[in-house]
Amino acid sequence: MSMAVTNTRAHYHAAIYSTPGMGHIIPNLELAKYLVSHNIVTKITFFLPSINNNNPKPQAETTVLQSSMDQNHLDIIHLPPIDVPTNIDLGLKQAIVMKESIPFVCHEISTMTSPKPTILITELFGTPVLSVAEKFNMSKLGFWFSNAWNLALVLHTPTLDKVVEGEYTDQEDFIQIPGCTPIRPYDLFAPLHDRSDQLYHEYLQMCEEMRKFDVILINTFHELEAKTIAALRSGKLSKVPIYPIGPLIREAKNQNCDDENRNYVIDWLDKQEEESVIYVSLGSGYTMSHEQIKELALGLELSGKKFVWSIRPPSTKAGYGNYLTAGQDTESNGVPKSQASVRAFPDEFYKIQNQGLVVMDWAPQLEILNHSSIGGFLSHCGWNSILESVSCGVPIVGWPLFADQMMCAELMAKEIGIGIRLNVNESTKVVASEEIGKSIWKIMDKEDIEGCAMRKRVKELKQIAEEALSQDGPSFCEMVNAFEKLSLTNVA
Repeated sequence: MSMAVTNTRAHYHAAIYSTPGMGHIIPNLELAKYLVSHNIVTKITFFLPSINNNNPKPQAETTVLQSSMDQNHLDIIHLPPIDVPTNIDLGLKQAIVMKESIPFVCHEISTMTSPKPTILITELFGTPVLSVAEKFNMSKLGFWFSNAWNLALVLHTPTLDKVVEGEYTDQEDFIQIPGCTPIRPYDLFAPLHDRSDQLYHEYLQMCEEMRKFDVILINTFHELEAKTIAALRSGKLSKVPIYPIGPLIREAKNQNCDDENRNYVIDWLDKQEEESVIYVSLGSGYTMSHEQIKELALGLELSGKKFVWSIRPPSTKAGYGNYLTAGQDTESNGVPKSQASVRAFPDEFYKIQNQGLVVMDWAPQLEILNHSSIGGFLSHCGWNSILESVSCGVPIVGWPLFADQMMCAELMAKEIGIGIRLNVNESTKVVASEEIGKSIWKIMDKEDIEGCAMRKRVKELKQIAEEALSQDGPSFCEMVNAFEKLSLTNVA
């Protein structure tokens, strides 16, 4: 063990405050497990708030939490559920539950026997908890598990709020961020789409609080976003030290999928030819509309490629209403509990059943992506999914739908160069089947020049990603340096 790691043992106990929802819980848990397993932090208390929706915890969430509790020196504390209005935006729900759970965090820390946590780790929605860090004289560590480009936008938003007139989405020119690639207005992070909405004002306050961290860790690595990382470190966006420490992703064996379901999928993939299958998943918490499923099914048929499609039963209105309950309504082998939900699929969905494999809701995504028969990933472009695809060397067809996914998809296609971004109709969130089919074919066709370049690039990044987190690799060293910096900024 290097002397740098040994020195960080002064940071004996860290607390992590995570937003509810699998897209937040998973990267926070991966950070916790990494810090403990590499002896950078010797104990972690993981605070998990929740929304009171009168439903049992999703099985997927329970499974991933239980697998993490097997780690020594990692304690998970479930905070009392918070009542929030049901008819408000998901982002606003998360903002409310994170704010109202702070007294419970404060109480838990105050009643802990020595040694109490000396570091508080949280994310954008958790920034209101920084007052607790100040009360207990804790170092403040930010964890940004989206891309560096989005962090640059967050840190620059308080400035944009002062200089941009009217709605950001009505601007004729691109949104400028010092040292970074400009952003098209309609690609902006979702809370910026309506400046009159309460979520915008909550978000603006969070952006201002992000500048108060002692250090910020980003779940990316230098080769993915070299230009943006340089801009973040220039001091023009904020004075907070930035450390790229990714890609932190789940281990395939620890994914939230039961063995029966896992075997059902992997056994099928074992029978397919190398790089002949497209994996399709628009995120476990997203429910597709009939029209989206119809066009996607037609697109898969046009591509002529075999597929594994992870999907929830359709809804008359697409959206993230099930984000906080993903994994709650299915049984193993992709069989829904409600047969009525099966009959809800459009006819086009059934027409292509012999072309591939459908898995209802949760699938062992990382193990699927890492399988030799997978040649592409049709994804919603959540950052976790992009990092997993990069780490497996799989090119992406991006169908961004919500939150930061538009920025992630643009970054993936234009700067990183590992896939294609589909043109999504802004009002219907639907992509034409012809475009889906052609894009899948392009990234998987061995004769297509652009597709070959994308596949070559993502395989190169796979190797770089493996090296980044190895002992004394670039991201590992960045992590160690971040904790050394903390030891100089506070009494932690």
